Amino acid sequence: MVRRWGPAGWLTAAGLLALATALVAEPGLRHDVLFDTPLLFLGSWGPILLGGVIAWGLSRAFGDRPTLDRRISAALQSHPINRELGWLTLFLAGFVLCMVVLSTILLMYGTEIGADLAMSASLVSRLLFLFTLPLLVMDRSGVVLDGRGTGMPAIALKIEQSWRWLGLVPVAVVLALVGYVLVPYHGVPEPSFPLAGFVLAFALISVCEEIFFRGMVQTRLEIVLGPWGGIVATSLLFAFVYAVVQPYDPLSQLPGDGFLGDLGMALLTYAPVSVLYGYLWLCFRNTWLNVLLRIGVFLILTPPDLEIVML
Repeated sequence: MVRRWGPAGWLTAAGLLALATALVAEPGLRHDVLFDTPLLFLGSWGPILLGGVIAWGLSRAFGDRPTLDRRISAALQSHPINRELGWLTLFLAGFVLCMVVLSTILLMYGTEIGADLAMSASLVSRLLFLFTLPLLVMDRSGVVLDGRGTGMPAIALKIEQSWRWLGLVPVAVVLALVGYVLVPYHGVPEPSFPLAGFVLAFALISVCEEIFFRGMVQTRLEIVLGPWGGIVATSLLFAFVYAVVQPYDPLSQLPGDGFLGDLGMALLTYAPVSVLYGYLWLCFRNTWLNVLLRIGVFLILTPPDLEIVML
């Protein structure tokens, strides 16, 4: 039991301490939390909790999680987990650095030609450091020649068991509840070509991030820290990365009032929803569920003027 819950408890305590520090240091964050957006927080956290409960019930009643977990263990059996986590850490640092450098360069060129190229920097950075390079390294960790290097992609992307699509139920419930609470707050965007372009770009970003954070990072951290330790650690990392790249990322919904303020808001928004992404992955090991949920949330939170907002 200590092996299962100990790391998750310590990591949760660390996240709460970081949040408390941000709240103490940033008056603007305290004002937002206490006065401006409590309804939005409740509108997010309630559906997240309910979605997790539904996922737990469906996977236990109709699923075969022990067999699925054994498939995951077999797929990663010959992988050097600690070394791969080191590589993934380097790729994440490379992603942040690429976002900073590429955004700065494209901003200068964009100013000259009168175009906003921020989305290009976001896409290129994610495709390179959260998708292409990690896939090359993870599939070539000494097991690719005997075919086991492709075990995880086959599990995560080729869903053959019908019960693993039951995750569509919590996804639908979460989106319905979030929409019920938030759509009256700011409306919905009208169908348009720019919106379609944003959705396609965000779908690609979601695939890259879910494969990286859930399929690669969380799955390996589950082996090291236990299931909930892996979920909490990945969620804290997910929130921290968005707080760091906020000034350079057109998709970030953070206010940009300084790193501590962004970190506190990320821990209140990105971290809880990432826990749901992580738990969906734990229950169904189906990347497409997470991608669909993220696209749905993106559409709900995109206001009519197409200013991009995201959880």
